Amino acid sequence: MDTKEVLLAQMDACLENTWFVSLSQSIQGLTAEDADWKPSDEVNSIREIVNHLIFYNERHLNRFKNVPSDKKQVESTFLNKDGLTWHDARERMTKGIENWRIEIQNADRKKVEEQAEVIAHLTIHITYHTGQIIFLRKLQGSWNTEDGVKG
Repeated sequence: MDTKEVLLAQMDACLENTWFVSLSQSIQGLTAEDADWKPSDEVNSIREIVNHLIFYNERHLNRFKNVPSDKKQVESTFLNKDGLTWHDARERMTKGIENWRIEIQNADRKKVEEQAEVIAHLTIHITYHTGQIIFLRKLQGSWNTEDGVKG
């Protein structure tokens, strides 16, 4: 398996369960109310985490594609700066990962090798926050243990 294949497998794992729960599965079936729930003000809600992932996934995808940055100062990456509904945020999150997968698939191997560390960190970042989402769902009682991966 070469670098490109590994990175594509990592992107796939963000969308579909492998031996751990995917981001897609972690937000499946959540209502907007559940997504906005917080155990305290010091903790980010699931919606805020998804906003944060959208921001970084899109920022780094644009860099990968050599799209110029708007260079705006960001107050917080956790804010819903585009006023997305919960449904639209879930769709944008999923589409963003799918777009990453397409770009990696279509990129030449040299470009993928040059950007491999960034892409690998991006997928680790996604899985880190997926764990937070599952933990929040368990705290609020919205996680169905049947949705987890069976070993």
